Amino acid sequence: MKPSDWLNILKESRPWILLLSLNGAFFTFLAWVAYPETFELLVGIMFIFTAASIVLGMLLVRKGQVKKDKAYYTFLREPSPEHECALIKSISEMHKEKVNYLANKLRMLNDQLDEVKLQTLDYEEFIESWVHEIKTPVSLATLVLQNRKEEMSELVYQRLEHARINISDNVERILFYARLRASHVDYHLERISLSLCCEDVLLELQSLLDEKEVKVISQMEDVPIVSDKKMLQFIFTQIFVNAVKYSNEKVDSYIWLKTGFDSINNRYYLRISDNGVGVLNSDLPFIFDKGFTGDSPNPRQSTGIGLYLVKKLCDELRVDIEVESEHEKGFLIQLLFPIIEDQ
Repeated sequence: MKPSDWLNILKESRPWILLLSLNGAFFTFLAWVAYPETFELLVGIMFIFTAASIVLGMLLVRKGQVKKDKAYYTFLREPSPEHECALIKSISEMHKEKVNYLANKLRMLNDQLDEVKLQTLDYEEFIESWVHEIKTPVSLATLVLQNRKEEMSELVYQRLEHARINISDNVERILFYARLRASHVDYHLERISLSLCCEDVLLELQSLLDEKEVKVISQMEDVPIVSDKKMLQFIFTQIFVNAVKYSNEKVDSYIWLKTGFDSINNRYYLRISDNGVGVLNSDLPFIFDKGFTGDSPNPRQSTGIGLYLVKKLCDELRVDIEVESEHEKGFLIQLLFPIIEDQ
């Protein structure tokens, strides 16, 4: 038992301790008047009896308080009629009306919460089913674009491919957002090549890069890491799409990739930088916040979800993120991957 608990009990017991002390003082005075020859013995006995009564009283108060606390917290966890009766019994019938009012309120709030949870679950199931259904026509559109590319002009093909990539990206965001909200997430951790993982994503986004005329400069070495490949590809997709979306049309745009080993942090790193419009210094601390778009040049295209998901997934994969930016001069994001030895 903590000393603070005894101090609280002492504070709660002050009235009857004061009464016992006054009672002891009164009988001490009577003993002094009536039995002066045995006064010292009587005072000693009274002092011992009073002290013992105070200690015993505090122990009984402590025992009663433990019982009340147990009934109280049990009632809060489940405000059932049985627990309500147990709480009233532990604190006396005098508080029955107040406890009954609190119990009714808690039961009503719990019913409302259960209803909201059920509605939320139904909504999430609907969204997830819709996402899985929409992936079929998206896959069909991909197949048609690949097979009919020669039948359309380069500009039309790039525009359609751009639209397909945006739709696929948004669908993947919904799926990963739902996955992060799940109570249990399964990860498929494996040793993968960081450079090959980036190349796969860039190959998928090649039409988007061509349309926006964004050049990729790679100084990547084969860095082996242990991670979830699908999640990692989603992270890279969000970063690359952002770099293309916020490219600076006034200059020859590029995305520069570099891998290496950070001896200070004892981690492998991947640096992704561009010469796009960058981020204001005032916005930089908030770019990973959900729904934050800041002073975006394309407010209709910004959702504030992409980098939010990137940060959440990196936290799940134990990947640290560092960012640097200067407005109108580009943006740099560095991913630091933990070193995991083969078992």
